[in-house]
Amino acid sequence: MLYLILCIVFNSILGVIFKMFARYDIDQLQAIVINYIVCVLTATVVIGDWPIPADVTSQPWFLHALILGALFVTIFYMIAKTVEHFGIVVNSIFQKMSLIAPALIAIFIYHESSGWMKWTGIFAAISSVILLSYEKPDQSDNKIQQGNWLWIFPALTFLGSCLIDSGLYYVEKTGLVANSDIGFTASLFLSASVSGLIMLGYAIVNGKTHLQWKNIVAGIILGVPNFFAIYLLILVLKQGWGGSIVFPVNNVGILVLTALFGILVFKEKITPFKIAGFVLSVFSIFLITFK
Repeated sequence: MLYLILCIVFNSILGVIFKMFARYDIDQLQAIVINYIVCVLTATVVIGDWPIPADVTSQPWFLHALILGALFVTIFYMIAKTVEHFGIVVNSIFQKMSLIAPALIAIFIYHESSGWMKWTGIFAAISSVILLSYEKPDQSDNKIQQGNWLWIFPALTFLGSCLIDSGLYYVEKTGLVANSDIGFTASLFLSASVSGLIMLGYAIVNGKTHLQWKNIVAGIILGVPNFFAIYLLILVLKQGWGGSIVFPVNNVGILVLTALFGILVFKEKITPFKIAGFVLSVFSIFLITFK
């Protein structure tokens, strides 16, 4: 339980940091790429040695780390486009709704126990995601350009988030990472670093961006909690927690704590939707975890 709570806390810290990015006009691509590099360095500090095994290419999880790492960067781009065209609210809903995929895989493929309480809890979790993410549109939202074809971005955000969550669940459930949890995590972030550097290099060469110290510092600040957010999730799954429990509780918990941070730190308004979301989230967590 401690690992799951810490996982929720570190993920919520990421949400606060991303909110600060907008305030200080941080180039998200630069910060994200630096963040992935810092994640690898954080893994090195945690174990006191280079975390990626010398025979990494022969590891059973190598291909999964490679693909998931590339997905991290790709989904970042989709998230940025979703926010650009539809706003933060739509992005939050589509991203956190990814709890559906690993939960369904756990129940239907790996035959985790399910009953009316768990199913009710999952539907309540989905509803709480929508309520906690909902905000009344302001004038800036009305200026966001939308078109039918642009819905490809939130759709891909949802699909990519589902693939990432399901991929992490799969490698742990099948025992592919075994005792190489930190090696897998570091390799995943190294793959993301390489993919991100290619994207960033392309943007710099084409004059779309240039490196700034504030973006590098932002990436360093983001990197440490980001590493622990993923590493702790893998440790939670390793402890035997079911995917139909971990992902709904994790995603709902992140939204609840992020919303609380928003109210306490950023002085966001407490709306009836948020109150209903808080109540429903507690109800959903109780139903999902009740045995």
